[in-house]
Amino acid sequence: MKNLSGEKCIFIAIIISVIYISLISAFPQNDKRLRRSLIEIENPEEVLNVLESLSQSIANSDYENYKTQKRGIDLGLSRGFSGSQAAKHLMGMSAASFANGPGRRRK
Repeated sequence: MKNLSGEKCIFIAIIISVIYISLISAFPQNDKRLRRSLIEIENPEEVLNVLESLSQSIANSDYENYKTQKRGIDLGLSRGFSGSQAAKHLMGMSAASFANGPGRRRK
């Protein structure tokens, strides 16, 4: 009976090792995304100065003023226009800017 228990332990150990080896072999070894890339910088002090000035300009920026500025084309959606009216407007604007589009014909 004691011998049967040892065989079970060996069998379980073999199964666990096979599963472990199959998982390790399935993991990509030379994946470029997993490898750290090294970039040589000619002047690292200059890069650090640029990063420092960038972080200071971000910290000193007027975020509240930036938040209230318009960021895109106002198609009237905020004033109650429907999506189809906005789409018609965009299609008309693109047709008007097209060289062979509607408008005065030149000879």
